[in-house]
Amino acid sequence: MEKSLNKQGYINVHMSTQISIKLSDKMYKSAKQFADKKGFDSLQDFIRETLREKLFEGESLSGKNTALASQKSLAKNWLKKEEDEAWKHLQKGK
Repeated sequence: MEKSLNKQGYINVHMSTQISIKLSDKMYKSAKQFADKKGFDSLQDFIRETLREKLFEGESLSGKNTALASQKSLAKNWLKKEEDEAWKHLQKGK
């Protein structure tokens, strides 16, 4: 269970549920190759992002739920040295 404090000072509780799915060998291999090619950290991250796209594609909050749901996953990449190097040319004084 993950907890965070919102702007109003209330504690938000984020719970997760783990699921298992069966894929054919061909589907697993194709999905794994696609996830690797597109830069996902894992097959699970690719599946999670695909679900977000389908579930929240028409949301009226301009992607707010998707962004919040993606923060933890994206933070892994934001904190990498390679990411800093890629954006270095846009930072003043560096």
